[in-house]
Amino acid sequence: MELAAVIFMLAAGGLIAFTVMVAASMARRESERGTARPQSFPERDRIAASILFQIVSLGGVPRDVALREVRRGTGIAAPVTDGIDITNWGESFARTSTDQQRAWLLETAVQLVASRGVIVPLMQYVALLDLSFALGFQTNALAKLREQYRFDYVDHAKDARPREADRAQPLADVRDLDVVHDDVLVEDSKDRLYLRLVGINQ
Repeated sequence: MELAAVIFMLAAGGLIAFTVMVAASMARRESERGTARPQSFPERDRIAASILFQIVSLGGVPRDVALREVRRGTGIAAPVTDGIDITNWGESFARTSTDQQRAWLLETAVQLVASRGVIVPLMQYVALLDLSFALGFQTNALAKLREQYRFDYVDHAKDARPREADRAQPLADVRDLDVVHDDVLVEDSKDRLYLRLVGINQ
C-alpha cells in the first residue's frame, strides 16, 4: 500500500510539473508574439507624418534628416510613405480631421520649413500652397503664416530674388509665362507653379 501511494504521489507530482512547464512555455510564446506584433498607429497620424516628411524633404535635406525633424517637431512616430501627392493626401487628412487639426497640420508644416532659417525653395513653397488648399483654407491662411514665421521663398520668375526686392514692380514684369486670360494656359508645369505663386502676391 505504501509503495503504491509513493508511486501515485510521484506520478501526480510529475504530471503537475509537466502541466506547469507547458503553461510556462505557452505564456512565453504568447509574450514573444506580442513583442513582435507591429505597433499600430492612427491612420490620420500616418497621413500627417507622410505629408510633413514630403514637404521637409523638398527643402533638399537627406531623408533621415527630414524624418528626424518631423519626429522631433511633432512627436508623431507613425511610419511615413515617400513620394506622395500632397493634394490627395491633404484632402484625405481633411476628411478625417477637425478644423483645429487641419490648422495644426498647416502651421506645423510652416514651422518645420521656417525653422531652417533659409529662403524656401520654390517647390517646397508650392507644396505648402497645395497643402493649404487641400485642407480647405483660402490663400491668405498661408500668407498670414508666412508673416508670422517670417520666411520667404525663391521665386524664379523674379530672378530668384525674395519678394521684398520686387514689391514695387508691376505684375507684368514676370517673365516666361504664357498667360491667356483668367483661366491661364501655360506651356509646362513650371509655368503653372509660377502662376500660382504670382497669384499669392497680387
